[in-house]
Amino acid sequence: MRVAVVGATGSLGTELLAVLDESPLAVRELVPIASERSFGIEVEFRGGVFPVETELAALRGCDLAFLCAPAEVSLEAVRTALHARVAAIDCSGVLAASPEVPLVGELGVPGAVSLGAPMLAVPPGLSLACTRVLAPLARAFGISRAVATLLVSASASGAGRVAVAALAEETIALLSQQELADPPSLGLPIAFDVLPWIGTTEDDGTTAHERGFVSVLRRTLGDASIAVTSVRMPTFCGDGAALAIEMREQASLQAVLDVLGKVPGLARAGIGPTTRAAAGSELVHIGRVRYDESRPASVLLWLAADSVRVTAAHAVRVAEARSAGRV
Repeated sequence: MRVAVVGATGSLGTELLAVLDESPLAVRELVPIASERSFGIEVEFRGGVFPVETELAALRGCDLAFLCAPAEVSLEAVRTALHARVAAIDCSGVLAASPEVPLVGELGVPGAVSLGAPMLAVPPGLSLACTRVLAPLARAFGISRAVATLLVSASASGAGRVAVAALAEETIALLSQQELADPPSLGLPIAFDVLPWIGTTEDDGTTAHERGFVSVLRRTLGDASIAVTSVRMPTFCGDGAALAIEMREQASLQAVLDVLGKVPGLARAGIGPTTRAAAGSELVHIGRVRYDESRPASVLLWLAADSVRVTAAHAVRVAEARSAGRV
């Protein structure tokens, strides 16, 4: 199989290559694609060395492409892949809200989407981690309302390595009592600060990041009410979410825990887990599961995940299942 990774040198693309390197997927040739900034870079993969291509035309002749670049580039890659009849799995989120494209949030569950479509999308970032919690509860008890506060690290905020580099440079400058770059790389300083928005803001006060999250979750939860606040945290990796979940049926806390305990890819902790502990893990870690005394049939919980790694690992699992002809 000739496999392309668009955005191969970015945060998500790098993680996907690391997961793909250990996958049983039969990759005979790798085609890493990135922007002109990566010209001359080579990618090591399964004992071979592959030069980074800087044109999307390199997609032609591939059997499968993973789209890990920013939205604008990934959307152009979608057009190129369709024209060249190359199957693709979108990890960037650019297709996640599109009803014409199957959204693969789970594998091997009742009602799972067919994997035979030429274009597939996986929920990006923390929307995948939250799907892993919310979808099983929706099947078991129904969900009428979900409220999420997302705590997003630099690597998962959409700016990728630019945000990570900015956070590192600003942290060193502040600790060394040096002047910060003017203007800051991301418009505002992010070190030692919490920014209560991610992406562009609208007149109604919502942000692009929040609207994208809601659009993806609505495809999973149907007519459930969903509210979200996204916050950019001054951490390099590891993300968190506080969820308030109102179910349609009354369920005991033990029943909720029993459902979550059977979900592949979920790990339950006690008082934790911390976002640092989740860094580098392909699991979504949950803890602090408790009743919400302010709402009927409601529970509160905390989750931590390395959402970049979780997204990359899930995309590769989807490719493996697609290759094997499984749903």
